[in-house]
Amino acid sequence: MRARSIGARLAVAALVASLRCAKGPAPSAPPPTPTPTPRGASATHNPAENPEDIRARLPRPTPLDTETKFPPPQQSPEKEAVESNAPGEPDKLGGERPVLLDGRPFPERRPYDPKFPDAKRTRFASAEAAAPGEGTLEHPWRDLQQALCALEPGDRLVIASGIYTGAFRVGGSCRSGTADAPIQVFARHAFLKSDGSGAVLTVERAHWQLWEVQIALLDSDVPGLVVKGDGTHDVAVDQTHIYEGKGPALVIGAGASRVTLSNCHIHQSKGVRVESGTADVTLVNNHIHHNRAASVTAGGGTGPAPRGLTLAGNRIHNDRGPGLDLESCDGATVTRNRFSNYRPDEDDRTGGSAIVVGPGCRAVRIENNTVMEASVALQVGAGGPGAPGKTGPTDVVVLRNYLENRLTSDATAVALASGRDVRIVNNVLNHYAEPFRVGPGTVGTVVANNLVLEPSVAFLLPAEPVAVFDANVYGAPAALQGVIGSERVTAAAWLAAHSPRSRVVPGIDLEGGDLGRIRGFPAADAGRRIEGVSFEGKEPDVGIAEK
Repeated sequence: MRARSIGARLAVAALVASLRCAKGPAPSAPPPTPTPTPRGASATHNPAENPEDIRARLPRPTPLDTETKFPPPQQSPEKEAVESNAPGEPDKLGGERPVLLDGRPFPERRPYDPKFPDAKRTRFASAEAAAPGEGTLEHPWRDLQQALCALEPGDRLVIASGIYTGAFRVGGSCRSGTADAPIQVFARHAFLKSDGSGAVLTVERAHWQLWEVQIALLDSDVPGLVVKGDGTHDVAVDQTHIYEGKGPALVIGAGASRVTLSNCHIHQSKGVRVESGTADVTLVNNHIHHNRAASVTAGGGTGPAPRGLTLAGNRIHNDRGPGLDLESCDGATVTRNRFSNYRPDEDDRTGGSAIVVGPGCRAVRIENNTVMEASVALQVGAGGPGAPGKTGPTDVVVLRNYLENRLTSDATAVALASGRDVRIVNNVLNHYAEPFRVGPGTVGTVVANNLVLEPSVAFLLPAEPVAVFDANVYGAPAALQGVIGSERVTAAAWLAAHSPRSRVVPGIDLEGGDLGRIRGFPAADAGRRIEGVSFEGKEPDVGIAEK
């Protein structure tokens, strides 16, 4: 009876799929469904903050079962209460505050569509199949590993609802897809689980596309998904959920290139690790949070630094490590991301930085991001002995970001310990006690056109002059002080002598919290021209908005 019922459901799915093909494009799908929040979760949860289900609007195979018998891969209400913010955490946000620029959300939200092509042939696998099967609707494969290695370019494997336990590998006899005919795995109602022997799923072939793969790590030490190896390229992972492990959720290993992770949900693991020897890795519109280490780590180990890393439109928060830890990188773009809630560990007091740019990085651009409530919003370089500029990152641009910290009185917005050619330009720093802490191990540093609101101290600068420190405007009392070397100075007087376009102006604020509506100071054309930074009008503006 079971085999016949599965066959009947598969036949219905085949009929629907064939009708779709006969009639042309599929009808529009229902609106996207946000990730559910368990009962008992914080009342400040905002479903709109979850990554949009772009694939919900595109043609998709009919699930093998109309109703999955497994609950959504979401932590229990008890675990959610432990892992998420509680009202008793006064130094963290219970819910992310909106930020506006000229009346619109900042940073800009842009949907991302991976544009998976239609399959040339659809194959099927089911853990409940009565026999090994042959991959058809009537006789699906029972062995998932066999199914993966039987796929050919242009195939789409639809995995039926069920639990699949093992260490599955797209390698060995498994084929690569092609640019025109990638190999796809669609697993909307299936759960992959570790057997403890290795990564739950490893991809070592080119042109593979994974959609809605659910990987439950269940506190195991193994990675959830690994993409690695020479010749492994053009791998896309979309709408995938990896959670609750002691190891990394995703590892992109040496040799892999052109790997894209989009619209995914990763939490309570050791996040995403982009290793040395990789190239052109993109993370876009993912929700990554509450991890045991950094949400995203790049570099480390041997081999060339990761090249061409992009993080765009991600929401990253509440990790024990940094949100983003760039240990080493050769070209990295960090844009339109939202980071929040980074405080030192309660036990050992380490951490508390949202973004870290390590000494092994070059050509980093951090632009149009928000950081809300971090003890250190951005840490650049490392302290310690060494010639100035020799032990730090090079060519780092920090441009048009909004950094806010209202819940503690001892936070630093930008801590620049070492580096060469670091430019901190046109940012808004709101209620950070220390807006700029610049160490002596820096060369060619530029700090300009920033709007600083309600700081406790204007700056902490080395005794030797910074290359450019100008056109920074402070909304603070006239008695605001700064530190040069070990000497405290009155900020207004020092700025008048050394930074002619900078000033301290009491009473500046943001009307309605909007970054484009500065009250108390005419920000238009009040900035200084900085090489490589575009502007409109006669001169650059101060702050993020450019009008």
